[in-house]
Amino acid sequence: MHMNKLKILMLGPSESGKTTIANYLSESINIEEAGPPRPTQGVRIVEFELPNINVNGKNTNIDIELWDCSGDHRFESCWPALRVGVQGAILVCSPTTTQVATRELELLYNYFVSQPKLSAKQCVLFYNCTNDSDDIESLTLSSTFSKVSQVAINLKSGGNRLKIDFSNYITSVLQAINRYA
Repeated sequence: MHMNKLKILMLGPSESGKTTIANYLSESINIEEAGPPRPTQGVRIVEFELPNINVNGKNTNIDIELWDCSGDHRFESCWPALRVGVQGAILVCSPTTTQVATRELELLYNYFVSQPKLSAKQCVLFYNCTNDSDDIESLTLSSTFSKVSQVAINLKSGGNRLKIDFSNYITSVLQAINRYA
């Protein structure tokens, strides 16, 4: 079974750590090498292969096209183009962005998940914890997110856990796509 690339958008407020997560998942950096956040201009596409994903009982390799999208609203005019052919959305926020995050995530979810008619299974929320005392419970989201998986991630202490969470997420995207294919 061979599939085309999976187009996954990574979205969220500026400085929530999207690029670091994208780089880590695609294995282009070690976390120790991650410098201070630099704003992404528009979008950056990271392509990599995710091995051994279980699809309908068979292990397969999936090509991922991870679109690391800027959180800067200057680039909002690009949103319609970003949304074309989207198969999944990863929303990212961090303790430093929780004040703006609630409204921002709602807007992004509406535009990139609800409007293109993705299911909640095709979306995941990564709460990017920068230290161990950060708690996902401090994130108060609307009922819109009641069906969306919300995962606290900590790259410094739990990078491998993030890879597992990401693989699980990709599996749920594939299941959702196959159901509607």
